[in-house]
Amino acid sequence: MGSNSKWVEGSPDDPVRHVARRVLSGRLARMWHFLERAVRSPRSETENVHQLRVFSRRAAAAMDIFEAWLPPKRGRSVNKKIKQVRQAAGAARDFDVLLLRWTGRLEQSPSSRGSLLLEEITHHRQEAQGPIEAVHDKLVERRFARKTSKLVDRIRKNAGDGPCDQRFGCMARVAMDRLLAPYLKAAQAELDDAQALHAFRIQGKQVRYAMEVFSGAFDEEFRSELYPALVNLQERLGAINDHVTAKNYFCQWLSTKESSAAREAIDWAMNEEREALDTSRHEFLAWWTSERRADLCGRFARYVQSPDECETDPAEDKQ
Repeated sequence: MGSNSKWVEGSPDDPVRHVARRVLSGRLARMWHFLERAVRSPRSETENVHQLRVFSRRAAAAMDIFEAWLPPKRGRSVNKKIKQVRQAAGAARDFDVLLLRWTGRLEQSPSSRGSLLLEEITHHRQEAQGPIEAVHDKLVERRFARKTSKLVDRIRKNAGDGPCDQRFGCMARVAMDRLLAPYLKAAQAELDDAQALHAFRIQGKQVRYAMEVFSGAFDEEFRSELYPALVNLQERLGAINDHVTAKNYFCQWLSTKESSAAREAIDWAMNEEREALDTSRHEFLAWWTSERRADLCGRFARYVQSPDECETDPAEDKQ
């Protein structure tokens, strides 16, 4: 079973092939471990589903990072199955978060419509368990653990004839530069709507998972200072996304309800989420100043060559 740590130990002079084996074997093993726990443990243990989604995302990111070193056919097959796990875990985790958040809120202000809302969320969470169990049974039948072991065994020595195909430190800089280009471009965009904020957050996820893989290729500050700064930004965006996700679910459920009481409860909760979304979005935009953008870009510029994306004029800040 792989390590539960997000960090991949290594050094700049390590062969890429060796690092790829450590990363993929660890990420895939942890994903499988939490998939089994999500099926076998009590549903009240929400951390299993949380970690399942996290490690399925980490596994997917690692597959993308080391794609050129993987056997194509086997890589596509494993990638497809990781996506199925991630999708199954995603819905269940959304409902876990929704249930925890609204349970805490309604404990302070109980009401009949609040009780109806919690019943609705609980119902959808119960339904979301089915896809997790189905994908688990499917992967057992298709010997997923054995296939991932063979994938790791067949990782190539190099990806071609490029100068960074074998040395981890060189490969890390090239890969981070590739990931940072769209991320820093998104950081400079107008983030005044939910769609732009979501795109920025998704790009940040890819950078975050890559930093966990590449931490051994850079200095300690990369892990101890730059990574926490990115996590802080991602958590702020995540809080906004929680309200967007909740509002979208409530909107879907509202159209399916015939009971006036149920519709009233869901409509009330949807309006609450809409107001909370507006508040959190305005708070983020007030915090995400041009100085903060420039600071983040400047920190990343120490490790990759993306100077053009880091240019910003404080006078253009509209906050």
